[in-house]
Amino acid sequence: MSEKTLQPHEQRVVKEKEQLKERLDKLMGFLQKGQPKFIDDKNWTLLQEQCDAMNWYYTILISRIELF
Repeated sequence: MSEKTLQPHEQRVVKEKEQLKERLDKLMGFLQKGQPKFIDDKNWTLLQEQCDAMNWYYTILISRIELF
């Protein structure tokens, strides 16, 4: 397999994936600790949904990068 130089727009997608992964890992770590008292049930549910959406977005970015 040959190494391909990524185009600027491809490099941006790779960088976006890396940044998203960092944020996703932090959010997942926070959620794994359990619901703190200062976050109500509605916001806790929204944070869990946000995590799911971020994970889905991360998966899409990986699929796009595989096509480069």
